[in-house]
Amino acid sequence: MGLEPGTTRVYRCAVCGADTPHRICHRKDDRYAIACTNCHGGALVGGNELLLYQVKWEEELRQILEQLADAEEDDKPRT
Repeated sequence: MGLEPGTTRVYRCAVCGADTPHRICHRKDDRYAIACTNCHGGALVGGNELLLYQVKWEEELRQILEQLADAEEDDKPRT
């Protein structure tokens, strides 16, 4: 999962307060200029922080999807 300019990563926007995709605009060493795709607010973040937030968000999403799949299985009529 690279952090190249032009790619997007999920991050909490400081301006609109939502977990939204943020486009990576520029990089200097391990600092990234990112822009929210929702409100276009900008932020400067470290590469590790950006990667960690993405991983945590993906894990939370995976857990939600598993819970929904389990609930769907429980709702199926047994024959």
